[in-house]
Amino acid sequence: MAATPATIEHQLKVYKGLVEVSALINAITDSEELLPAILDVARRVMEVEAATLFLVNPAGDLELAAASGGGAGVNHGAGPKIVVPRGRGIAGWVLDNKRTLLVADAYSDARFFPDVDKKTGFRTRSILCVPLMRNDTEIGVLQVLNPIGREAFDETDVESFEAYGTLAATAIDKLRTIERQRRQDRVSQELAFAREIQASFLPQSLPRPAQVNFAATYRPALNVGGDFYDVIEVGQDEVYFVIGDVSGKGMPAALLMAQALSLLRFILQPGVSPEAALARWNAMLNGRTIRGMFITALLGKITLSTRQVEFCSAGHCHPFLVSNGGIPTELKIPGSPPLALLPEMSTRSHQLTLGAHEWLVLYTDGLVESFNADDVPLDPEGVVRILGREFATAGDVVDSLNTGELEHRGAAPPHDDLTLLVFGFQ
Repeated sequence: MAATPATIEHQLKVYKGLVEVSALINAITDSEELLPAILDVARRVMEVEAATLFLVNPAGDLELAAASGGGAGVNHGAGPKIVVPRGRGIAGWVLDNKRTLLVADAYSDARFFPDVDKKTGFRTRSILCVPLMRNDTEIGVLQVLNPIGREAFDETDVESFEAYGTLAATAIDKLRTIERQRRQDRVSQELAFAREIQASFLPQSLPRPAQVNFAATYRPALNVGGDFYDVIEVGQDEVYFVIGDVSGKGMPAALLMAQALSLLRFILQPGVSPEAALARWNAMLNGRTIRGMFITALLGKITLSTRQVEFCSAGHCHPFLVSNGGIPTELKIPGSPPLALLPEMSTRSHQLTLGAHEWLVLYTDGLVESFNADDVPLDPEGVVRILGREFATAGDVVDSLNTGELEHRGAAPPHDDLTLLVFGFQ
């Protein structure tokens, strides 16, 4: 049967609408603009009272994302949230069967889900509904309701509306790709800022008092982490040092690390013993941390004139002492619980005098808990093997530990943040 002039005119309108949607795909990159625009064009070119778009939600059901026409209760998704359970209604059937459906009389079709009409006050007469798919991925369904000037849709509407649905699915898929990239870009930017902020709290350079040689390294397992270290000169004869590890990783750990270092720098004054500083630090941190988070730390003081080192631990890893003959020893010093767990703490300090070319090696558990592909940790025995030789500088010690850890771990990703602080007298 030859097409009537009215049919030809209608098809021309539809194809003009397809061109318009193609332009929308390239021009609009915001869902708040794109989805209503898709529906407005569909409603205009299909000459219908209303158009609705349902997207698949995380539960697998269909949720109204946008609507056009049909009264104020439907426009652009206004009113209560409308969810069509998967498999229910015309829309649910179309999604499950991935087939276009033309319903001439909605209320005489057993698949029709009248709850939407009840919530919106709109009276559905006839429905044309197409599935929205992209590379076998379910996106949702697009439907137009109630042709204007006709009682129902007919088969001449199906092909053109399916083409329209294909373009709509392409537009939505492109939009989601753009939004994912935007989110990734925002996260990357925020992490870059976080890295810069965190790095600003760590020493930009280490002090170089007469005869003392310092070296350090810091490597977060993620973009930001909770390890920290610092070396602070107080007066002419005292140098304080600290290394620590905040429980957890990521931004919360980094924020607590920054807070903890700021408090410690306020506490350290000439003549303050490591024990007193650690106790006050703990008291100031109590009540300031997120529930369940804590800090392990090793805090100490070097008296330059006597080469005496005094330090104490709050649940931190035992340091190593590398003698002048290249013999490493793990110093299993007594310690207190980690910081911020108890309101009060008592601890005991450990003292030693460093000879020339003896190195005190401080580290976080990312060193001994460095796992290889077979899930075997480096552990203290592995560290002893790496340190079993003579070193000319603190930098040589750090380089050796970095190389040894990497060789042990191989291609396995870092399990935890890793920080090293080494010093000794030349």
